[in-house]
Amino acid sequence: MSLLATLLDPGFRQAASVLVTVGTDGRDLGPLADLVSLIEIRTARTEAATGTITIDDRRQEDGRWMAADAGLFARWEPVTVTADFGTHSEEVFRGHIVELKPQMPQNGGEAKLVLELQDEGAALNREHMRRLWGEDAPVSDGDILSELIAPLNLSVASGSGEGQSSRTLAMDATPTAFLRERARANGYEIIFSRGEVWFGPMRLDATPQATIMIYAGTATNCLSFTVSDEAQKPDAVTFETAPREEGADPVVETVTPDLPLLGTTAVADEGAGLGTPAIARLSREGDETEEETRARAQALVNEASFRIRATGELDGTLYGHVLQVGLPVRVDGAGERNGGLYYVDKVSHAFTPDGYRQRFELIRNATGDSDSLGGAPLSKALSAIAGLF
Repeated sequence: MSLLATLLDPGFRQAASVLVTVGTDGRDLGPLADLVSLIEIRTARTEAATGTITIDDRRQEDGRWMAADAGLFARWEPVTVTADFGTHSEEVFRGHIVELKPQMPQNGGEAKLVLELQDEGAALNREHMRRLWGEDAPVSDGDILSELIAPLNLSVASGSGEGQSSRTLAMDATPTAFLRERARANGYEIIFSRGEVWFGPMRLDATPQATIMIYAGTATNCLSFTVSDEAQKPDAVTFETAPREEGADPVVETVTPDLPLLGTTAVADEGAGLGTPAIARLSREGDETEEETRARAQALVNEASFRIRATGELDGTLYGHVLQVGLPVRVDGAGERNGGLYYVDKVSHAFTPDGYRQRFELIRNATGDSDSLGGAPLSKALSAIAGLF
């Protein structure tokens, strides 16, 4: 039985169905849907979303191939993948076909057409641009983003940041590479999803997604859950700034995490009694300003504070939603230390004849289960470290 037919079969655990549309007019696959054998979508908050659609191709009597010669698939054709849960549907992926791979082994019955996909940001990789921003008047990173994505009919997600506007910026790269560098300079994430671009800090205060349920009887939707609780990452980052007076020594600044806690106990509180704080040193890069160095140091230490990583797999049908990267999610059933709020780092979606599975990677900067975000962003240990400098 084909993938789509299996997922639509009401006897198959009432599984979520999947809809693939191609082209600017949103055409479905029609009879080719019965030949789809695998759909994989890989999303990450720090990388482009990518995917593959595998179609079991068939050679017809006139020598044409059902999928490869259908006239439906071509480079840069828009593609969307949507999960339908019966009562509602949610988009999994939106982007373009960036590569076609017809595979014709000796056994013709194993021939396939594999479509390689990338999110809408791929269209910003088509031209290497040289431009000087802010030469006549200051321009913010947010304004640059809006101008670069305007031809793609994308919008900036509500709540995105403006970034910096402190100096002229020389652009000598593709827009995608340039925007990712500007995101890094601001300690931002840049995520292309559902026709929007998020350009801003981690959305830790967003409404949590549907809860991941472990060992919850009939409410269980999580098939596996493993936690890695790492120790050896910095609790603070130091860097040098220009001296305040001529002839004086450079000033050393130290930054500690300034994000709310996804839990009750900051990761830095464990090991605080060792006497030696875990501190990394950052060097300024090129002609970056103090503001940019400070933002980069802050982003580095914030990222380092998310040293707890959980991996696992969801039954997509039982979960009933598409788990999205760059948003919080609650985990229930992992205990007092490991349960609670996490931030979604990566999700791989797989539609196969066995159903819809979502493999995830979650991160957090604290232990302990709480009903909401932590109060003070600094723990006692981090406050003590900051007081040393």
